[in-house]
Amino acid sequence: MKSNITEEQAQSALDLTAEIIDEFGPRLTGTPACKKAGVRLKTELEKSCTQTFSEKFQCSRDAFLYFIRYFSISYLGAFICLITSGAWTILAAVLTFFGCIMAVCEFVFYKEFIDPLFKKTDGYNISGTIEPTAEIQQSIIISGHYDSPHVFRFLNKNQKLYKLRVIITTGLYFLITAISLWASYQWITQPGSFEINKELIYILGFGLIFMLQYFFFVSWDVSPGAGDNLISASMVVKLSELFSKNKSAGSPLKHTQLVFLCPDAEESGLRGAREYVKLHRETLQSIPTYNINMDSIYRLQDLRYLKSEINGTVPLDKNIIRKCAEISKSLGYNIPKIRMPFGGGSTDAAEFAKAGIPALSIIGLDTTFTSGNVPYHTQFDTVDQIEPEAVLACMQIAEQFIIEIDKTS
Repeated sequence: MKSNITEEQAQSALDLTAEIIDEFGPRLTGTPACKKAGVRLKTELEKSCTQTFSEKFQCSRDAFLYFIRYFSISYLGAFICLITSGAWTILAAVLTFFGCIMAVCEFVFYKEFIDPLFKKTDGYNISGTIEPTAEIQQSIIISGHYDSPHVFRFLNKNQKLYKLRVIITTGLYFLITAISLWASYQWITQPGSFEINKELIYILGFGLIFMLQYFFFVSWDVSPGAGDNLISASMVVKLSELFSKNKSAGSPLKHTQLVFLCPDAEESGLRGAREYVKLHRETLQSIPTYNINMDSIYRLQDLRYLKSEINGTVPLDKNIIRKCAEISKSLGYNIPKIRMPFGGGSTDAAEFAKAGIPALSIIGLDTTFTSGNVPYHTQFDTVDQIEPEAVLACMQIAEQFIIEIDKTS
């Protein structure tokens, strides 16, 4: 199998990424920088697409990761309540149990549990389409979000300790929740005769050293977000240019409509992709539709096909995975398939998969963080951290998938 994507085209995606970062900087959803970056991407898509769209939506940007700060606040409050003892143990149980429910809903399953309590911010999904020459029989959506995340302090420094620190803080929170629930039950059933073991209090008190640091886990600083994930949005743009040129040169797609999508608010819990699917659900389900999503592309050796999303709870389409695995092998790439690790979160492909749309996500980062220098969610997520070879591979795979699917129509 031979691809038409060249090293120069991969480099042009990197150049566009650098230009947007230099011009607008970090792109937190709802900020002027993010909105301007979306306008720039739409302008780029207008050069090659039949139609382009900027679809405004609103989301509670800060709700998704609020549980992290709440863990610190409620841990301290519960600790004080447990020391005070008596009826205060009930408050400790309520505080910590609510924190667990919040984390499970918002982060584990990506449900909008506390979103109504937070201020709404504007997001913009940017997209463009290229139509086939004959009747539309199927549609392929190539996607990559363009917003950038807050810097995670546990990743920004001492990254090799990241997983250990998260395990310790999570374990401590579950411990104080269990103790609070047990203590409140004992006080209700045996009032006046219950006292918490002093050793447990000492352990929980020592845990404050870790839990109070957790309050600052999510920095107010915003990452440049080159690899996560502006490079993917730039690849979306450059792929649209390629297929537009193919159409002009007499090699158009016959029955496949292409949608080039740059969602916003992925870092806020996939809110942009969720709104896109909600708005276009009827169209998406009216004909066979496929989604190829790209996220966190850094190194060729770290490229992976995700078999599942949302912490491993949402399966992705096996047929697309198998098809892309065959394509990548024929192109000379050996790309393993993995499940999204629990705690790894999700990518926008999940929202398409939940709607019954066959979807696949390609990622390109070291999910173990053992190297200690993964740029993901850090201040050093800059263009120089992205290997051109990884960009080339992603673009070639997406290109060949589109061509192969159109051949079958």
